Parts: sequence; structure tokens; C-alpha cells
Amino acid sequence: MTPADARLPTEAFARARAFLLERGRPLDAARFRHAFEDAPAGEVLAALGAYQNPGGGFGHALEPDVRAPQSSVLATSQALEVLHGLGVPASEPLLAGAVEWLRAGLEVEEDGSVWPFLPLEAGAHPHAPWWSQATPGQLARTFGGFQVNPRAGIVARLWRWPERLPGGLLALLTVETRDAILAGLEPDDVNGHRVAATFAQTPEVPGLHRQPVLEYLRDVLPGRVARTPDALAGYGLSALHVAPTPASPLAPPLAEPLAAALTHLLTSQGEDGSWAPNWDWGGQFPDAWPQAELEWRSGLTLEALLTLRAWGRLEGD
Repeated sequence: MTPADARLPTEAFARARAFLLERGRPLDAARFRHAFEDAPAGEVLAALGAYQNPGGGFGHALEPDVRAPQSSVLATSQALEVLHGLGVPASEPLLAGAVEWLRAGLEVEEDGSVWPFLPLEAGAHPHAPWWSQATPGQLARTFGGFQVNPRAGIVARLWRWPERLPGGLLALLTVETRDAILAGLEPDDVNGHRVAATFAQTPEVPGLHRQPVLEYLRDVLPGRVARTPDALAGYGLSALHVAPTPASPLAPPLAEPLAAALTHLLTSQGEDGSWAPNWDWGGQFPDAWPQAELEWRSGLTLEALLTLRAWGRLEGD
């Protein structure tokens, strides 16, 4: 165990910085330089633009577990996260293209409109096993009909730019998303809880819809987040996934697992300065996994540094 106030040493931060700037993706390096070294946001936008297709959607392995060049909701939702973090205006061309592509791709189902994660064409390219579309409807079954994930994260972020959607559509999607979350999340649905937490903690989402979800998550999360070193080392829901900063409304009921998660984060940095994924592709597409794994190290290292800074856990803070 590390002390409750332990910090990432300056030398360890320097190794992480070197990894990002020398071996990381250009996007992650640009985001690091913008966040920590006051580099222009335009560098991030330029790097992100390399993943955008002519139709406005994003692809090209922006999410490293899917190597398809085609636009996907999976990759486009990742792009929205970056754009939201930068606080870009509604007039930003990358954003305008992404939202228009998402609007055109909505599929109306019995329980509302959803965004399927991937086009069928993505199956022809290397991907993680959980993104398989080998049988009809397989992906929808894997991800609960897309009712919560990815819809909750996308809807939450779109409230930053409501003028980008036709009148009433965003409000309708918000109600449908709220109701889907409140119908109950499977206890082992890691990313479902993550996007539900994003929905509940994004200030732009109207409180009428956000508050019930926040209350639901406050009730269930203490029994669902990882608490032990072994659990944190495996693939599961970290308290930092749902309360990434001390200001997160979900942080107070998760004080104990948050302390454990921060300890794990501080002690799991690799010798090369990076943080590694705690999953792999189980031997599938062995020629493609090394590149995907390297890209995950890049993204996870940036995420680790941002999280540690948010919690005041960098030496010298």
C-alpha cells in the first residue's frame, strides 16, 4: 500500500511524458502538450481530424480495439469526448460533421432511437472479440440493444451543443436514455456504468433527467466498483471510471474505493513510463494486437496523468 497522500514522482512523470511524445499516438501527444504544456488546442484538432472521414464520422482505429477505417459510432463517440474536453464552439467543423453523421445514423427501435456501435463492414477488419458481428444481431445482444451504451455518453455530450440537433430530438433522446438507465444496469456492465455516470454528472444535461440517474448510481455503485488490488488489476469497474475528479458528484459515496483505485494507478505504471491495458484479444488477430496494444498504452497513459493531476497526485502539485 502507498500512503493516502502519495504522489507520482517527477521522474515517473518524465518517463510517462517521454513515452507519449516518443511512442504515443500524435493525438495523445497533442492532448498531453495542450493539457500540461499550454500547446494550442489547434494541434489537438489537427490530430483528431486525421481520424475523420468525408461524411463527418470518425474511424481509422480512433478506438484501438476496432481497426476498421469506416466511420463508426464507437469512434465518433470518442471524438465527441475529445471535442467536449476542449470546449469547442458549435461552429467547429469537426464537431458539425460528427453531429450530422450521428443524426443521420440514428435507428428507430421499439424502445426509442439508438446508435448501433459499428457498421457491418467493420467485421472485415481486425477487432477485439467483443466487437464480433459473426451472427446477425450479435453486437446488439452484447450491448443491451445500445439503449444505454453508447447512447448515454453521446446524449450527455451533445447537451454542450443543443443547437446542433433538430428541435425536440435531443430532449426525446434524453428521456429515453434516462428511462433505460433507470430500468437497471447489469452489475458487470463496466462501460454501461461509465456512460451512465457521464450522463448523470454532465452539468448541461437538464437536472430533471440527470438527478434520478445520479440517485440510482449513488445507490448501486458502492457495491459494484472494484475495491481490492486483484479486482483493480483485472478488467472491471474502477471508482475512477465513474468519479474521475474530486468534484464528481459520485465521489463522496465512493471515498474508500477511490483511495484504492488511486493507489493502484500510482503503482501500476510500467518501466517504459506507460500504463498498459488490463485486457487483450485472447490471441485473435495476433498481427494486429501489438499495434492496438501500443495505442491503448498511449491513451491510457494520458488518461492516467490527467486523473492523477485532477486528484492532486502529481509531485509538485
